[in-house]
Amino acid sequence: MNRNQLFWGAALLLVGGLMLAGEMGVRLPNGNSLMSLFWPLLLIGLGGWVIASVFFRGTHETESARIDTQGAHEALVRIDHGAGEFRLHSGSSGNDLLNGTFAGGLESNVSRNGDRLEVRLRPANDFFPLPPFGFHNQRDWDVSFNPSIPSRLDMNMGANKSVIDLSDLTITDIKLKSGASETTMTLPARGRLTADFEIGAASLTIIVPEGVAVRASAAMGAGDFSMDRTRFPSKESPDFASAVNAVDIHVRGGAASVRVR
Repeated sequence: MNRNQLFWGAALLLVGGLMLAGEMGVRLPNGNSLMSLFWPLLLIGLGGWVIASVFFRGTHETESARIDTQGAHEALVRIDHGAGEFRLHSGSSGNDLLNGTFAGGLESNVSRNGDRLEVRLRPANDFFPLPPFGFHNQRDWDVSFNPSIPSRLDMNMGANKSVIDLSDLTITDIKLKSGASETTMTLPARGRLTADFEIGAASLTIIVPEGVAVRASAAMGAGDFSMDRTRFPSKESPDFASAVNAVDIHVRGGAASVRVR
C-alpha cells in the first residue's frame, strides 16, 4: 500500500465513522455531534505526522537505468527532480548517453527527432499528497553522462541538494529552474554556451573552469548576486566575444544567494 492509499483510506474511515455515529444518535456529553470532532482530530493527526516525519524517513529501492544513444549524435535531456540529493557528472561511455542509480524509481521517456535523441527523466509517480506533512519522500539520484555526446540540459529541481559537474561534458545549452534548493554547478570547460538560471529561495554556486570567458547578468529580487572579483573584475571578460570557450550566464532569482567563482 502506498502513502496515497494510506492517507485517503484513513481520512475516509474517520469521516465515515463519525457520520455513522451521528446517524446512530451517539452524542458528545455536551450534546454536540461527533462530527464536530473531525477538524480537531484531523489537526492532531497531522501534527503527529509532522513530528514523526522528523525522526523517520521513507525508504525506497534504488533502481539502476541506462539510456542508449540509438545512434543519435546529439541529445536534449530534460530532468525533473524533487526532494533529495541529485548528482550529475561524466562517466558514461560507449553507446550509453547516460546511466545512473535512482532511489525510488525512474520514469523515462525517450524519442528520436532526426539526429537528436530527446530524453525526459522524472521520479516514478509515488508521492504523498501533502508533502509538508508527510515522511520525507526523498529521491537520491546519481547520473553519469557520456562526454562525447553534445547535449542540451533542461533541469527542473525541487527542494533538493544538487552537485552538477559539467566540466568534462560537451554541453551546448543549460537551463535550470529550482525552488528551495542548494545547488553547486561546475560549468563545461570547453565550447561556447548559454546558461539560464531561474531560482527561488535558493542557494546557487556557479564554478567557472579556468580558461573560460564569462559574461553575466542578473535580475534579483530580495536576493544577492556576486562574482569573485579576483577572477572576474567585471561582469564580462575582455575576450568574451572571441574566446573559444565561453559562457553567457543569465540569472533570475527571488530571495536567493548566487555566487560565481
